[in-house]
Amino acid sequence: MKRTAGFTLLEVLVALAVLAIAMSALIGATTQSVNTIGALRDQTFAGWVALNKINELLLGRANWPDEGSRKGEAEFANRAWRWETRFGKTDDPDMRRLEVMVWAGEGGPILGKLVAFKGRPPEKKPDQPGGRKAPQRKRPPPAPQGAATKP
Repeated sequence: MKRTAGFTLLEVLVALAVLAIAMSALIGATTQSVNTIGALRDQTFAGWVALNKINELLLGRANWPDEGSRKGEAEFANRAWRWETRFGKTDDPDMRRLEVMVWAGEGGPILGKLVAFKGRPPEKKPDQPGGRKAPQRKRPPPAPQGAATKP
């Protein structure tokens, strides 16, 4: 019997099996990469939400914060984010520790967490508007007319 040129059925099946294994590994790696990008995006957005909340609390004119926590929602990047802030005492009585945690959705994992410290604002004195006294400059007395002055 004369043999014709070409691949046997067994060789074709082995080649297809190797190709299927390689393709499944490639698809798995791509899927993992896409999931990682999504998780990093969510963590970045949650960090920005936490930073916005910290800046809002640090720069706001609210009263001196007592110990405790506050919860709320914020909209950012067309999504609703949940946040929780916790104020705590520190060793310095004029400082408070502020911790902000952010997650996307009810009961989800915490995606962003930041810690900051807020100092007690200076107390306002009744005779000074805004609680700060403008610095006084000492001006030299005016020179008499006709007198030479040093440059």
